[in-house]
Amino acid sequence: MANLKDIKRRIGSVKSTQKITNAMKLVSAAKFARASHAVDAARPYAKALDHMVEKLLMGQADLQSPLLRQGEEKRSLVLVLATDRGLCGGLNSNLFKAVSGFLKEKSQAGVTVDLYACGRRAISFGKKTNLAIVGREERVLERVNVEVARRLVREMEKLFTSGTYDRIYIAYPFYKSALDQSPTIDQLLPVRMKRATEGENIRTYAIVEPGLDQLLDKLLERRLVSFLLAALLSGTAAEHGARMTAMDSATNNAKEVIRKLTLQYNRARQAAITKELIEIISGAEALH
Repeated sequence: MANLKDIKRRIGSVKSTQKITNAMKLVSAAKFARASHAVDAARPYAKALDHMVEKLLMGQADLQSPLLRQGEEKRSLVLVLATDRGLCGGLNSNLFKAVSGFLKEKSQAGVTVDLYACGRRAISFGKKTNLAIVGREERVLERVNVEVARRLVREMEKLFTSGTYDRIYIAYPFYKSALDQSPTIDQLLPVRMKRATEGENIRTYAIVEPGLDQLLDKLLERRLVSFLLAALLSGTAAEHGARMTAMDSATNNAKEVIRKLTLQYNRARQAAITKELIEIISGAEALH
């Protein structure tokens, strides 16, 4: 039977851990509420802007832009949005598993893929997989705003328009709910344009001044910024939702461990008392 003092010490240690996980759950719950609200507020704008740009560009086959450049894919870049801290369940591991599968597919197709890592976990992933890390940033998901998205978009545009990469992809956890954060990989550049199907009405009844040719690059950049901002917000909400769920599970597990240790402590204490009583009775009988 385990020593009573050791069991009591273990109970105290688990209770201390339970207080920490419960506090982390409450902090993540507050951050998750703000982050999920930001995602819900940003998605309608991103969807509307995407639809508007597609409508304007649909059927405009003669439009030229460096951001629309198509070509054979020989070298690509994947921008990975991961967290800086752990304790968020399988959020990062699921994302990295999806990226590993993506890298394997590209390798089989003869495409070289480099990594642009956002978040300490993404940097660690790049080092473990021996990927060429062309850029690294930390705490991106902790300070999401439109300026961060615009800066990243301009960096991606520079790498694409210079011809360094033929395709640029983005990998991030797509937030659906606190319990569902699906790893997603989308093509960022070149910008994909929806093509009009035969017989589809492509008239937009929109007058563009000074002209679509002059505004095309700005429109495409605005679309990319909107998309990347939505991805960053999604990653932030996914992180806090996953951490909130993980800490809630850890708190409940600690409660169960405390229950079992308390039961073990009571049994050991009862056994010790019974043993002392037997010794006292045996001693008393020996004196008679």
